[in-house]
Amino acid sequence: MNEIHISDKTKNTILKMDKKLNEKFDYEKNDLAGYLHDLINFKRVEVGWRQSCGSTDRTQVTYRAWVKVIDLLTKEGISINQERVKHGNAYATTKGGFWSSIIYSMPD
Repeated sequence: MNEIHISDKTKNTILKMDKKLNEKFDYEKNDLAGYLHDLINFKRVEVGWRQSCGSTDRTQVTYRAWVKVIDLLTKEGISINQERVKHGNAYATTKGGFWSSIIYSMPD
C-alpha cells in the first residue's frame, strides 16, 4: 500500500481554508480536514452540496473550497478519481436547491 505524502505547505493551506470557513459560519467544523482524512484513510469520500437555491448555501461554499483542495493535491501528483453521483431529487428542495455530490477516490 502506497503512503500518501502531502507537503506541509499544502497542509497549512488546508488548515487556513478550514479556519476561514469556520469563521464565516461561526462554528468549528473543519470540513476540509475531515474530507481529507476520509480520502487518505478510507481511499474515498463523498462530498455533497445544495446548489441553485437562490443564495449560496454553506454546503456549496464548502464544496468550492474542497475543489481547491483537490487541485492542490493534484498539483502534488496525487491521483484522485471523481465520480458524479446521480440523486433521485430532480425537484427543488424547500429552499429551492438541488442536492449534488461527487465521490472522490484514490486508486490502490
